[in-house]
Amino acid sequence: MSDYLTTLKEEVEKVERALHEFLSLKIKQVEHLGSWHKTYYENVKEYMTRGGKRLRPVLVVIGHKAISEDADEKRLYRAACSVEILHNGSLLHDDLIDHDETRRGGKTFHATYRDLVRGSGASKEAADNYGMTMAILGGDSLINLGAQAITSANLDPDVGVKCQDLYQTAFEGLVDGVLLEMHMIEDPEANPEMYLEMVSMKTAILFDKSLVMGATIARASDSQIAALKEFGIKVGQAFQVQDDILGSFGDEEKTGKSASGDIREGKKTMLVFEAYARASSEQRRKLDQLLGKDNMTEDEVEEVRAVFRDSEALEVCQKRMDELLTSGQKALDKASPPLVPRYKDFMITISDFLIKRDY
Repeated sequence: MSDYLTTLKEEVEKVERALHEFLSLKIKQVEHLGSWHKTYYENVKEYMTRGGKRLRPVLVVIGHKAISEDADEKRLYRAACSVEILHNGSLLHDDLIDHDETRRGGKTFHATYRDLVRGSGASKEAADNYGMTMAILGGDSLINLGAQAITSANLDPDVGVKCQDLYQTAFEGLVDGVLLEMHMIEDPEANPEMYLEMVSMKTAILFDKSLVMGATIARASDSQIAALKEFGIKVGQAFQVQDDILGSFGDEEKTGKSASGDIREGKKTMLVFEAYARASSEQRRKLDQLLGKDNMTEDEVEEVRAVFRDSEALEVCQKRMDELLTSGQKALDKASPPLVPRYKDFMITISDFLIKRDY
């Protein structure tokens, strides 16, 4: 474990340096346009660098080193920035869609610009519209900057084209995953398998494409890429199932978020799908009445949790999560030539940590 933590710390530090260098370069490039542009990109950088695990760019690096430890680090870490920037671009837009006010201890992008205009005396409507406009532009800027990170990495032309394709496929999957999630809310035919398909696009795709991007830069074999892809998808799915469980049964002091929020919102999680599939008619009626109900009491939240437990939905979700994790880890054994043992072990350890976490 100590070797894993040391490696993780070292890689996160290198990713942070690469991100700061790339984003600072962008700020310098727009200085000639005036202080407004400079401040805008400084706000973009601040949003990006105020926190985050940096898991996705680390996976790019590990995907490379699992194939070959001989890397041009300047190129590799610059390209690795792309997936972290894409991830944050999607978060910035998510903040707007969800009307969130904070992200990682600071104001969301739309709130920053809304409050800036509101402070100058604009009407609430004008300030809200301005904040919304700037958040759309902010997310767009980040998504474009992610693609630029790959271009500016100066990879070999054939590898650069493949990495851009991976980036575009990841972006497409994020959008399609959100669209499917929105549709599932009203779809009476939605089921656990459809949910996992949605998760493979919305969450797991960046695990998958990050690993494959690193492996592609290292010129991995088709077998190695297939193994990393399967690992990324299944671990990403398991990660989301665990997130769903923590969203209803987590310790709020550890997770830092409400353990009743998903229930109060009526969010369609794996727990909900499995509960409806297994619940009695009386339990289903209770779910229909309570999930997403306005002004739910804590007792009513606990009634929903009881249905999750008594219908065995919680147990089934925990079992599915463990099966996905185990299957994903075993996929690494399929790689030919075999993966570099140190980094294969790192992937197994980090996936254990992510899926078995309690926060």
